[in-house]
Amino acid sequence: YFTYLKPDPSDDVPQDAAVSQAPAGTSALARARFDGANTLTDVEDIFVSDARVSGFSVARLIFAPDGRIFMSIGMPLRDQEHGGSNRIGTAEQSQEPGSHAGKILRLNDDGTAPEDNPFVGDPAYRPEIYALGFRDPLGLIIHPETGELWEVEHGPQGGDELNIVRPGRNYGWPVVSYGRAYTGEATIGTGGSGPELPEPCAPGMEQPLLYWYPVISPGGMALYTGDRFPAWKGSLFVGGMATTQLQRIVFNRRGLPVRHIPLLTELNQRIRDVKQGPDGLLYVTTDHEAGAVLRIEPVEGDGAN
Repeated sequence: YFTYLKPDPSDDVPQDAAVSQAPAGTSALARARFDGANTLTDVEDIFVSDARVSGFSVARLIFAPDGRIFMSIGMPLRDQEHGGSNRIGTAEQSQEPGSHAGKILRLNDDGTAPEDNPFVGDPAYRPEIYALGFRDPLGLIIHPETGELWEVEHGPQGGDELNIVRPGRNYGWPVVSYGRAYTGEATIGTGGSGPELPEPCAPGMEQPLLYWYPVISPGGMALYTGDRFPAWKGSLFVGGMATTQLQRIVFNRRGLPVRHIPLLTELNQRIRDVKQGPDGLLYVTTDHEAGAVLRIEPVEGDGAN
């Protein structure tokens, strides 16, 4: 299974000048068979969203333990952030129940909507919608101990977020945000832009578990449960693209984040994703012209703390 940006060959919609390098298309979910070498066969689309997005907003997916698929879809090109003319869509689509844009979807493995999805039966909502109010989700995991769905997303200038995603909930974008427009002229939404997180932010909308100011541009993430790094057990690792680091987040006994520790800063490479291997080691991928898959091993006697 994989997501991709499905182009429309008849589309002649021009791009916003601020993001002109991002191709436009529709977020799609496909499945195929891998021959074990280098070829995919029997490729077929099983779900095509209605979200017209840019290449910066390509979807992410993850399988839940029950076999369902969570699929995140980002926002269209964003005129209010870039100060340009958006001919594809607006940030407000994240709040529109009839649009897949800015949503996390829950699908069966054939691309249909499960009957127990939170909005099934409500004609105002797309039945695939699991939660709404997201900007650009670039990381999804199922918490290995709680079974919760965790999500990280890019904010604009400030306001990257880590959210625990629950069915039927609204996560605020663009009504609530903790960043500024790229023009630097105004905050987006009511959340402010700075190190303090105001409470409450907006009725009926969820607060992030944490947010970053300034941004790190998070990529993928992993919750460490292995034994090779005993001091890291229970920590969340998040790839940082803008900050060219792997960030370790430490939680207290109440499950609240209390420390952010930068790692791999000497590489000076964008960390696109991080995963825990079956050997208990961490593996990261770098988003770089000479990108690579790197393995992190403990140094003897170091204790990895």
